[in-house]
Amino acid sequence: MGKAIQDFNFFYWALRPLVAYGACCHYHRVVIKGKENLLHDQGYILAPNHQQGLMEPMAVLMIAKKAPVFLARADIFKQPAVAAALTFLKILPVYRIRDGKESLSKNAEIFEKSKQVILDNHPLCLMAEGRHNNRHQLLPLVKGMFRIAGDTQKSLGDKPLYIIPCGVDFDDYERPYHNLTVEIGKPIPVQQFMDTYRENEPLALNQMRDTLAPQMMHLMHDIRSKEYYEEAQTLCLTMNGAVRKEEGLCNNSWNRFQTRKTIAHRFDAMEAEGGEQFNQLIENTREYMRECQQAGVRPEVEATRWNPALLLLSTLLVIAFLTGCVVWQPMRWAVLFCIACYPIPFLPTHLLINKMVADTQFHSSFNFGVRFFLSIFYVIAFSIVMGCTAGGFWGRQLTGIGGFWWWLVAFDLPFIIAYINGPIHTWLRRICENWHLLFKSGSLKKARKTRELLHSLIKK
Repeated sequence: MGKAIQDFNFFYWALRPLVAYGACCHYHRVVIKGKENLLHDQGYILAPNHQQGLMEPMAVLMIAKKAPVFLARADIFKQPAVAAALTFLKILPVYRIRDGKESLSKNAEIFEKSKQVILDNHPLCLMAEGRHNNRHQLLPLVKGMFRIAGDTQKSLGDKPLYIIPCGVDFDDYERPYHNLTVEIGKPIPVQQFMDTYRENEPLALNQMRDTLAPQMMHLMHDIRSKEYYEEAQTLCLTMNGAVRKEEGLCNNSWNRFQTRKTIAHRFDAMEAEGGEQFNQLIENTREYMRECQQAGVRPEVEATRWNPALLLLSTLLVIAFLTGCVVWQPMRWAVLFCIACYPIPFLPTHLLINKMVADTQFHSSFNFGVRFFLSIFYVIAFSIVMGCTAGGFWGRQLTGIGGFWWWLVAFDLPFIIAYINGPIHTWLRRICENWHLLFKSGSLKKARKTRELLHSLIKK
């Protein structure tokens, strides 16, 4: 009898913290709230929303203590090599009607394996919507998760099983070095639905869905409007600073996330009420979007401009650093050594991936995967070369350091560079964006006035 997918695997155990660290470095800042709601002494079902290809599982790896098992659509398992890799990563296939009616019978075996994962006290992670979505909007939940929950609770008897809702939010779907926010909700006991489940399974599945969906909406940035989604999303980004000030909140990634949720709720309430104020809000938002587009500036960038003193200070720091690299040789050697140790951030891998991968929701996932494996191979190879050559070029400049120490520095330094690269990249990007705004200030005067009007319409 072969090993179950949830059983201990040494290579997975060794690779998992490295993958989690790489995922952390993929973002500018990672914020996780509600980890106390996770269960550590039993199996449970974790139900996050799904807006990216593989980045939500990366987020789950960062929060779950025990190795979670995932369910993913079966069509990505077609190639044997890919199927073997996904199985190694503890991912099971789940079949849909589009895979053929004859394939649906295979789900019985998959659901049985999923149940066994929970019975063995491991977390089972299912993307509750069943497919990814390129909007900050919860899709209708699929029922497969609730069937697994009901059947597993039957096997557990009096021991309770919980579904734990989870909200995952990305500042940007495609580009790296933005913020990731994860909020974990209170566990939902499955036992409360079991009397109905035994008598009327479809009704119980609907009750589980209707209980889980509102809790997930509360944990994520959820815009309910379909007709005015773009307008609502623009307001959530551009009104963030003004509403934070109104609420007395400081500027950090968690408060920005909470404020996006606040603005989305206000917008949904205004849309439900309708009336002249809502119509004016939509009209002015569209006008603001047009004005920013004509100026060649994204609305969220226009709304978050720095003050001139901060821009000048940041620019002077960059100039001072570049000047030091030019005139001071030790500093130049140190910078070149850091780049040689870890040049991956300078590779435009996203350009190739954007052309090769049609689904934009997988761009970030593929970009992360390519850069992660390139990093592993490069760091190992470069550190070995540095150790065997006693530092090579740098060894000839700095004498008295042995080959082993060069290997150790060349192996460890990339982990530090990868960690600080996100904040540095974000800082430099913001400097460039603000200089662009400064040059466009004349053409953005009308947009700024329109934005001020929008705040008067969206505020309490």
